[in-house]
Amino acid sequence: MLAILLIAMDCHAADSAPVVLANKLRSLAGSSSRDCGSVPLHGDRDSAIACAKDANSSGNAYRVAIQLQGNDASIWQGAARDDRGKLWVAFYDLDSPGSSENSPTLSVLSCREILFVTQGGEVLDCKPTF
Repeated sequence: MLAILLIAMDCHAADSAPVVLANKLRSLAGSSSRDCGSVPLHGDRDSAIACAKDANSSGNAYRVAIQLQGNDASIWQGAARDDRGKLWVAFYDLDSPGSSENSPTLSVLSCREILFVTQGGEVLDCKPTF
């Protein structure tokens, strides 16, 4: 019984954004920001994207993370907005090209606008601030 419970917990954990990414998004958006969710690969993105769009248009802080298809399944994008209106997009790759094996990378871009794309590869299109 315990083994089944542990397997179920591992499956659920795989559906969540990596802790490093989730913590970064929370620190950017603020601890009281709206959590619009974490969407695993092939999961339904619509409600998470609708949540982020709604929070953004209402002027509220939010955070969201979405897993993308890549060479491995450990590529994630995240978006965050703080209560002052600052926007960021974060990229997380567990095994990025050119790095030592299993060396994760986390990068963050400041954005003047974030567009949510519902079809194709990348979901978050950051219009960078210069």
